[in-house]
Amino acid sequence: MAKKTSKAKGVGGGKKQHADSGGAGRQSKPKKGSGKGRHGARRKELRQEMKESQRKRQKRAHGKEVEETRQRLRLKLLERQLSRGPGASPGELRRQLLVEAAQLQSKNGRPKVALQWLQEALDLQPDDTEFHVRTSLLCLYMDRAMAEEAASLLKGPLFTSIHDASASAESGDGGSAAETTARKAHEAKTAGCYSIALLSYISVHVLMEHKKPKAQKEAAQRLLERLRKAHAQNPFIAEFLAFAPAFEPTFPFGCELPEYEATAEEALLLEALSYCCQWGVRGQAPVWLDTDDNVRRFLRETLFEGDEDAAPLAPLPEPQPQEAQVLQRWRRAREEAMQLWAAEMSQDAGLTGAEEALEEELDFTDDDVLND
Repeated sequence: MAKKTSKAKGVGGGKKQHADSGGAGRQSKPKKGSGKGRHGARRKELRQEMKESQRKRQKRAHGKEVEETRQRLRLKLLERQLSRGPGASPGELRRQLLVEAAQLQSKNGRPKVALQWLQEALDLQPDDTEFHVRTSLLCLYMDRAMAEEAASLLKGPLFTSIHDASASAESGDGGSAAETTARKAHEAKTAGCYSIALLSYISVHVLMEHKKPKAQKEAAQRLLERLRKAHAQNPFIAEFLAFAPAFEPTFPFGCELPEYEATAEEALLLEALSYCCQWGVRGQAPVWLDTDDNVRRFLRETLFEGDEDAAPLAPLPEPQPQEAQVLQRWRRAREEAMQLWAAEMSQDAGLTGAEEALEEELDFTDDDVLND
């Protein structure tokens, strides 16, 4: 009986102990439950954000497919009209068809056909009054490494007279046609400035065409002058080119861009992005980056590290709650560019220090040999 009583007490004690621990557990449940509730709400928000992002991607993909289909159909129609020959359309109408078809062929990665149609369009209107041909023609020449044709175009009247055309357009009545002509004139001048600077860089640093010291010095000076002139024309292009690995993820080569905005800062940014990512086949930035491995460093040191008193990068307008998306994306890319800049300068400093140490070691060894 004693054993049974003891066993009963033990069992009863165990139940009581379990009840107490269960009570303690019930007291701590609200805290655990509240934590799970917070995490659950956060997971729900993340799932909703992922679904929304997926819907947007699908919508953009669908819109892109629709736009590509529309462009293919439009190109087929243009090709059919152009195949009828010059007699089927008046000169001005045929020129417009040629320009539009050439732009679509460039987007489709067929620069050879686009060049032929642009050259025919230029034959129909050699002075290119509305700036529809010269910029596209120059960028396609640069894309296809047709340096002689590009240099000839740059030295001709289409680009040497840009300043006068731009000034006359800006002094117009302020209507949409005059503003469009002035913008296209500015674009042509920008493409001309950067193209001739690139040709100079290739001549001096890649092909090394100048053998005599005096000729080398003069060519290097011309390169600096042309590069600084291009930078003054649109500083955002130089920024993109010098820090391209930071900008390309945000603005891929060949990406679509919004329409031009009213503010001057946004207009310059969009012009820079058009030059780097669109003009030609996939933009002119790949043309610059394909020259050699030192072109970015040359741009960075020449334009952004030379003058300690000047601000290295062109200023952006103050952030606004509802500012344009292109400005927001450029700010993010510039932050990445600053990190890239710091990393590359540190790397350059490390290499310079190693080279100096190696030179000192060699000098020390030579002195030892001489002393012995």
